[in-house]
Amino acid sequence: MNTAIGSLSFEQSALVGTLVVDFAIQLVGWLVSSVLQTDKLYDLLGSTTFIVLAVGTLAYAGRNTARSVIATILVCLWALRLGGFLFFRVLKSGSDSRFDEAKKKPGTFLVYWALQGVWVWVTLLPVIIVNSSSRDLQRVLWTDVVGLALWVLGFILEVTADFQKYAFKQIPANKGRFIDTGVYKFARYPQYGGEILVWLGVWLFCTPVFQGADWASVVSPVCVASLLLFVSGVPIQERQAQERWGADPAYQAWRARAWLLFPLGPRWWTKQPGSTAGGGVQSS
Repeated sequence: MNTAIGSLSFEQSALVGTLVVDFAIQLVGWLVSSVLQTDKLYDLLGSTTFIVLAVGTLAYAGRNTARSVIATILVCLWALRLGGFLFFRVLKSGSDSRFDEAKKKPGTFLVYWALQGVWVWVTLLPVIIVNSSSRDLQRVLWTDVVGLALWVLGFILEVTADFQKYAFKQIPANKGRFIDTGVYKFARYPQYGGEILVWLGVWLFCTPVFQGADWASVVSPVCVASLLLFVSGVPIQERQAQERWGADPAYQAWRARAWLLFPLGPRWWTKQPGSTAGGGVQSS
């Protein structure tokens, strides 16, 4: 297709177009979910939006480079796995506790959907740029190798952590207990570490085509890490963990010896961001 919008360049047109489609999907999702007062579509549509925008920009460009195809595949694999897992989990549990009150208040619920739209678009920026860029390098660079390696390591870590935690919760004897087995024996939030590695890897893989303002897309991995460590991940889960197990000596001992995000690394990773004491969070 390779057409631009008005006086905008092709790359700028892709950025604007994906932003419009992104928020259109969130708006439809909010309308349906508000009428039905359900939260089952939230994570599903969030992951679906990643796929729609990634595949859409690839098709919109009308030209496929090896880098753009691989970047799109990485996004789709991640989104299909995460979206499928979260949708299955909410169907099995019946609801998502994050939205118990919000889904009854359309205005409040809209804020959640709008924030999801921002998260999707900002996180996907490097891939949107690569898919709409006419620049590409034919040779393999160190950023390609390291980027793909980070993505693979992060994906494996995230999948393993989610599977092990889900299996742990299915055992009746574990009801009310914190998980300290599997990868959780060594790290308190390995699924967060995996998520950060995935998007750092995607960004690094996309960098060879960047010029000028394209480098601002570093906001993608920075945003993912910041949300998990300071907003929607660590702070919320830390409060819940302290309420449940704060007085449990076993929990405090595990928390003091386990790393925060990865099952290895320097000891400062054991500390909760912004705190002088060791800490971490349980994922939902």
